[in-house]
Amino acid sequence: MNYNLKNKGLLLTVLLFVFAAPALAQGRTENVILITLDGARTEELFGGLDIEILRAITKEGPVQDTALYKKYWAETPEARREKIMPFFWGTLMKQHGSIAGNRRLGSTAEITNGHRFSYPGYSEILTGEARDDVINSNDRRRNPSPSVLQFLKRKLNLDSRQVAAFASWDVMNWIVESEAGAITSNAGYQAYEHPDPEIQALSRLQFETPTPWDSVRHDLYTFRFALAHLKTYQPRAMFLSLGETDDWAHDGRYDRVLQALERTDNYLRELWTFLQGSDRYRDKTTILISVDHGRGDTAGQWTGHGRRIEGAKYIWIAVISPESSQRGEWKQTATVYQNQIAATLCRVLGLDYSEHNPRAGKPIQLR
Repeated sequence: MNYNLKNKGLLLTVLLFVFAAPALAQGRTENVILITLDGARTEELFGGLDIEILRAITKEGPVQDTALYKKYWAETPEARREKIMPFFWGTLMKQHGSIAGNRRLGSTAEITNGHRFSYPGYSEILTGEARDDVINSNDRRRNPSPSVLQFLKRKLNLDSRQVAAFASWDVMNWIVESEAGAITSNAGYQAYEHPDPEIQALSRLQFETPTPWDSVRHDLYTFRFALAHLKTYQPRAMFLSLGETDDWAHDGRYDRVLQALERTDNYLRELWTFLQGSDRYRDKTTILISVDHGRGDTAGQWTGHGRRIEGAKYIWIAVISPESSQRGEWKQTATVYQNQIAATLCRVLGLDYSEHNPRAGKPIQLR
C-alpha cells in the first residue's frame, strides 16, 4: 500500500474516533440542575402509600377510615404513586425523562458508601466517590474533596453566582465546596440576599417559622431562594437539596412524609414551567433527581437508615435530558450507582470528570 495513502487512512480513522467519542461529545445540554430529596424511599416513589406502614401507625379503627387512605390509596402502585406525585409521574417521567431504581422491574440503583446516612451520601454524589474512612459523620466539617460544582465552575470559567447550591440542611454548606466561598451556597437557617423585596421578606420569615429541627429549615424557603436565584442570575449549574422527606420520617410522621413528597411534586412542576418558558434553559438543560440514601423497607424500619439497615443502600436516579430519548422506568438493566452522578452531570456538558477525579464512578449511559 502507498505509504502516504496508509497514513491518510490512519489519520482519518483517528479523527473519526475523536469526533465520535461519546464521553466527550458536546450535546445540546448547556445547563445542569441536580435535585435531591433527602432519604425519600424507593417504596413511596415507585409504589405510593405503603399500606403496611399505614396499618402500623393506625391506632384506632380500620385503615380505610383514615385520611391518608382516602387521599392516597389506589389499587395499583402506578395509581398510588401518581396520587402523591402526579406531575413527576404523569408528565416528567412519561413525556420527558426516565428513572432507574424500581427493583420490581429489574432496575437497581445503589450507594457505594458503607455508612448509609447523609454526609457520606451527599459527598458521594458531589465528588463521585465514597470515602468511608474520612467522611464518617454528619458533623460540620469541610469536605476535603473538591466537588463537581467546583470542577464545573473552573472548566466552564464561571463566576460564583453561576454555580449555586441551595439546601434545607445547614451542613450542606460544608459538603458542597472544599473551599468556603468557591460557589454560591445557602443552606439551613441562613439569610439569602436578593434584590426582590418579596425574597427579602421570605429570607426574614424563615427565622420566624422554625421547624422541629434546629439544623433544617422548611423546604419552601430553600425552593423559593433557588428559583429566585435561577430567574435572576441564570446559573449554568445548580444544586437544590430538599430535606423534609427525611426529617419527618425520623419523627415517625408518615403523613408529613407523603405531604412533603406532594409539595415537592408541585415545586418540580413550577420549576419545569419556568425552564420551559426560558430561552436560556428550554431544551438545553439536564435535570438529575436522586437521594442521598434509602431507608428501611419494612413497617418496623422505615423511619431509619444507616449501616445496619440493608434497605438504606437502595436509591433511585431520575434524568430529564435532551441527551436522552429514554422515557419512563428502566427495566432489566445493570445496576447504576450514586458515585456515577457527578460524572454524568459532566458528560452531558461534554466534560470528562475523570480529569478531576480519576477514582470517580463512570457516567451513566443515557439511552
